[in-house]
Amino acid sequence: MRTRKTLYLESLSKLVKNISPNQCNFYAEGCIIALEELGHQSGVKLKVEGVKSASFILRWEASPQKSGWQESRDAAEAGSIALAFFVILELTEFRIIQQAVIGTGFDYWLGYKEDHILYDPDNFINARLEVSGISNERKRGIIKRIRQKTKQVSKSDDLNIPAFIVVVEFGTPICIIIHHE
Repeated sequence: MRTRKTLYLESLSKLVKNISPNQCNFYAEGCIIALEELGHQSGVKLKVEGVKSASFILRWEASPQKSGWQESRDAAEAGSIALAFFVILELTEFRIIQQAVIGTGFDYWLGYKEDHILYDPDNFINARLEVSGISNERKRGIIKRIRQKTKQVSKSDDLNIPAFIVVVEFGTPICIIIHHE
């Protein structure tokens, strides 16, 4: 697996147009905290496996104040959203449209990128995204989480649009991306 490119965590707010820069910065900061909490430094390699395989170098310059991130689950959840956004933007034909409401079975609505042949400005919601973050877990725990999230997303299968399930484990770090129809 060849390293695809470098992802600059602080650049997330410039890449995601439909989510506020402050919210994107919050997700990126959570990602930095989750990575540093497990001993990673800027320049760590992120493996992506599943329906898409890739490898990225994660870089950051910020030194977040850790006193606001004492709960590692919060950092893992926010950080996993940041990495899921990067992976979706880099490896699929989709972009992030908006957050979904609780109870739908997924976290975000996706739409085709504007330069995609199927892009339609009048029908811009084309896929679903469910994201989950884990601080440190073995392969068995990651597989269990993927199964849970697949079952959760299935509640909205009547929408007849694909779903991506992204599970991020920060100990390795690894990002598993599943495509669910």
